[in-house]
Amino acid sequence: MVKSTVRFPESVVGEIETLVEEDRFESKSEFYRFSTDYVLNQVLDDYDPATIDYADIKAEVMPQVERELGTDAETEHPPFFESVSFVRKLALRRKFDDAEDFIDHQYTAGDRHAIVLEELLRLYRADAAADTRPDPPSRDRQPVEREQ
Repeated sequence: MVKSTVRFPESVVGEIETLVEEDRFESKSEFYRFSTDYVLNQVLDDYDPATIDYADIKAEVMPQVERELGTDAETEHPPFFESVSFVRKLALRRKFDDAEDFIDHQYTAGDRHAIVLEELLRLYRADAAADTRPDPPSRDRQPVEREQ
């Protein structure tokens, strides 16, 4: 192997030493090799990690399931950004109850996406309450013709 010297701030080295003391890594060298392989694997499409037992170390040190932003593989609700768009559309039309019903029927209570959508809806309600303009015309009503 090629030897390379890299300087780190004392606080970083202290954190790495703590991870080694907690047996999350066998040594500081293993940490440095794993970290380098991990970053290169994330940045380069064709990079193959060289650290021995890389997959095992990754599973042990980083057990969380990786997710793409805005997705939950284990849930069955509509895509999040589509939901944001739909809730926004209803809120702009001041159909707050319809937006709330949508959230309640599509998401479980406490779902992180439901919480964000409810907060978005709360902000639109607050804006509407502060707005002095009349409600937009409903598409159900017929336009009133004026006599001349």
